[in-house]
Amino acid sequence: MFGGQVKVPIVLRTPQASGNQLGAQHSQQLEAYFMHCPGLRVVLPATPADAKGLLKASIRDDNPVIFLENQNLYPIKGDVPGGEHIIPLGKANVVREGEDITIITYSRMLLDCIKAADELEKYGIYPEIIDLRCLNPLDKETIFKSVRKTRMAIVANEAWFTGSVAAEIASLITENCFEFLDAPVKRISAKDVPMPYNRDLEQFALPHKDDVVNAVLNLLKAE
Repeated sequence: MFGGQVKVPIVLRTPQASGNQLGAQHSQQLEAYFMHCPGLRVVLPATPADAKGLLKASIRDDNPVIFLENQNLYPIKGDVPGGEHIIPLGKANVVREGEDITIITYSRMLLDCIKAADELEKYGIYPEIIDLRCLNPLDKETIFKSVRKTRMAIVANEAWFTGSVAAEIASLITENCFEFLDAPVKRISAKDVPMPYNRDLEQFALPHKDDVVNAVLNLLKAE
C-alpha cells in the first residue's frame, strides 16, 4: 500500500509454553500463525546469549517483530557476551556439526535435541543440529546445505503436528533437496489435541528427547 516507504519498528515480546499444567487455554505454541504473515519477523531464542543478541537486532529492525519467549527457558543460565552483541535476524546457528542426519529445531526443543544427540553418539551416530532462531526470515541456505551433506532430516518442534512450522520446513526440504534424500523427512511435534491439564497426559501429548532418538534410529534403519 505504501511502496515500502513506511517503517514499523516495533517489537512485541510475548511468552508461550506448554508442559506447565496450565490447560488448553494457556498452553500453546503459536509461531506458525505468525510465520504465515509476510513482513512480520518471527524470532524464537533458545539460549541467554541468543536472547540478548536477537532482541538487540529486533529493536534495530525497521519491520514489526514478534519475539516469542518460551517460559520454560527463563530459568536457563548461560554465558552472555558483553557489549554490543547482535545476532542478525534470519541467520540460523549450527549448534553441533555432524554427518549422519540433520536435526532442525528451535526454541525449547533445542534442549531435547541436544540431549538426544548426546545419547545417539553412544551408538556412533553423529547428528548435525540446527537452531533456526528466526522463522521469518528463514535461513533456508543453512538448512539445505546441511541436508545435502547428511542426506537425512528431522524437523522437531513443540507445536501441534498439523500445519506446523515443522511441516513447512519438511516441505521446503522435499522441494529443494529431494534428489539428495536417502529417506523421507520426519516431523516431530506435539499431538493434535487440546493440551490436557493432567500432567501425565500433558507429557504424553508433547514431544521429548526419546522421540528424537527413536526417530533418528528408525530413519537410519530404513536407509
